[in-house]
Amino acid sequence: MTTQVDETRPREVKRKLTAILSADVKGYSRLMGEDEEATVRTLNAYKEVMTNLIQQHHGRVVDAPGDNVLAEFASVVDAVRCAVEIQKELKTRNTELPENRRMEFRIGVNLGDVIEDGEQILGDGVNIAARLESLSEAGGICISGTAFDHVRNKVNLGYEYLGEQTVKNIALPVRVYKVMMEPEAAGKVIAAEKVKVKQWQKAALGLVVAVIVVVAAIVIWKLYTPPVSQPEVASKEKITVAPSEKPSVTVPTSPTPSVEPAPKEKVTPPLPEKVVKPAPAPPPRFEVASKEKMAFPLPDLPSIAVLPFVNMSEDPKQEYLCDGLSEDIITALCKVGNLFVISRESSFSYKGKRVKVRQVAEELGVRYVLEGSIRKVGEKIRINAQLIDAIKGHHLWADRFDRELKDIFAVQDKIIKEIITALQVQLTEGEEAHIHSKGTENLQAFLRLSEARTHLAQNTKESNVKARELIEQTITMDPNYAAAYFALSWSTVLDVWLGASKSPKESLMKAMELSKRAIELDNTLASAQGFIGFIFTMMREQDKGVAEAQKAVELDPRSAYARFCLGFSLNFAGRPEEGQPHLEKAVRLNPFGSPNFYHHLGVSYRETGQYDKAIAAQKRALQIAPNDVFAYIVLASSYMYAGREDEARAAAAEILRIDPSFSLERLAGANPMKDPAKRERYFNSLRKAGLK
Repeated sequence: MTTQVDETRPREVKRKLTAILSADVKGYSRLMGEDEEATVRTLNAYKEVMTNLIQQHHGRVVDAPGDNVLAEFASVVDAVRCAVEIQKELKTRNTELPENRRMEFRIGVNLGDVIEDGEQILGDGVNIAARLESLSEAGGICISGTAFDHVRNKVNLGYEYLGEQTVKNIALPVRVYKVMMEPEAAGKVIAAEKVKVKQWQKAALGLVVAVIVVVAAIVIWKLYTPPVSQPEVASKEKITVAPSEKPSVTVPTSPTPSVEPAPKEKVTPPLPEKVVKPAPAPPPRFEVASKEKMAFPLPDLPSIAVLPFVNMSEDPKQEYLCDGLSEDIITALCKVGNLFVISRESSFSYKGKRVKVRQVAEELGVRYVLEGSIRKVGEKIRINAQLIDAIKGHHLWADRFDRELKDIFAVQDKIIKEIITALQVQLTEGEEAHIHSKGTENLQAFLRLSEARTHLAQNTKESNVKARELIEQTITMDPNYAAAYFALSWSTVLDVWLGASKSPKESLMKAMELSKRAIELDNTLASAQGFIGFIFTMMREQDKGVAEAQKAVELDPRSAYARFCLGFSLNFAGRPEEGQPHLEKAVRLNPFGSPNFYHHLGVSYRETGQYDKAIAAQKRALQIAPNDVFAYIVLASSYMYAGREDEARAAAAEILRIDPSFSLERLAGANPMKDPAKRERYFNSLRKAGLK
């Protein structure tokens, strides 16, 4: 008997009170820009120290992406003591490094309510800890008022009250205390009284300031404003600024009033002409990104990264709504010929992280950044979005949309149109049609596919089974949803890679048919077209693979995945010198994406004799996924090709550490390299490195 699941019943949300520690590295982008390998080594060593101290203080590490560490403790006293021990230990270790290579963490500690979602914790309690971290100095600690109330008389430290701070995405101000770790500060609480201004004093002061401002404004207006016609008033709701590199700016000045000549006998000497100076440009609202510090040169085209929209609702399920909207905006913008758009994988690498626009722009090498948030209450949604010019530090466009949930696709179209308008991009008729073609009109299908993609990205047998179940439900809801068929094709090939397929050949054939069905439903879906080429190559029909992947690049030259599929197919067809530029382009569009991009870029370098570049590409893959077997395989062969046998053997040892059952026979069965001589050289290099 099958038990029916009531999908309309809301999932029970588990909450708890916990102490949260959030930490990140001050100046991380600079350190990475100067020396990536040294930075990663130091970061990994320091994170290991932090993990050990967290465990010693009865805490656990919840997440540690990039330079961030998030931990929770049952006791806020333990959390603060752990934070102090971390800073003291890292300070000692930093003395052994040159001053410009020292890695200093900022730490925030909060005691707050959180939502439990498996091993993760979510909610304002976590967000406040992250905001406290950003208020902290390098090597310092800031704690919330709730944390302070519990630790003040239990931990022998000093505290400096920084007042009530208004922080991003938190409705009420947060009391903030800076922890003073010096022995002489123990027991002191500084500035606690100075900031306790009474409410009536605040109100009175505010009234006085307001009156002064109004009176001053009236006086200035009467003195300096000549009678002129009423100018057109700009909308407060929406501000659009031209984005050109060297804008032609016309500063409006008051027109000189036309004066009819008076009779000669009554000529009055004219008043001295008032010189009206143009107002200085307003200061940037955001930290300005530096072109010199960018990881990649800025493209010639307008370049943009769309950050994942932030879920402002209390329901974690609304993450799928945020992710789906963000992904569809990226997909639509990728269809515009005169835009350079960072791919989903790299944009989504910032999901859940506290990042500044400047950092995103410099790390991805783009000028414009779109960020936004969604709040859902019942069947109503509020969407905020803003497009920022990171070079100038100003908005190009910002707007708020209050709509019914069912109108989300109309809002999506509006946001896309506003971005294109703000960037002054001209669309062809075909592009106009493509960007407004929706994958589905069925909101539930849209949300179900977004949830499925989250599971697909985990790359495990269990998550893939769940993803397939959700995708099949999506197709039942909307049998004409092209993206769902492509997702099911991907899931089917993933079975082969994960060793879950009973018949790899049949799975590949099924995946091929699913991708073809996706193309039938949406002939602009370049990723599905590229995947057909990828599958042909996996089936050792390399020339067909190249031909199909070439169609994908012609369909959308800006698709990172189409470029990857073509480079992959050309590599295994024995044409790595042709595949290399496509793989370089794929990495430029998706620098923080799948390690696969770097694997096959490294293969193209290795096969064309550029061994140092091949090795560097694999080290970049290992930064993304430290236990990546395939990166070590390409690394071992590249070291051996370069005559660096000891390093090749070390890489081979890592392969066996990660996968003790590894065999060259199994690798040969999955490797579709066409050229027999190149294939023999490749496998011989791995044998010499010590693999069997």
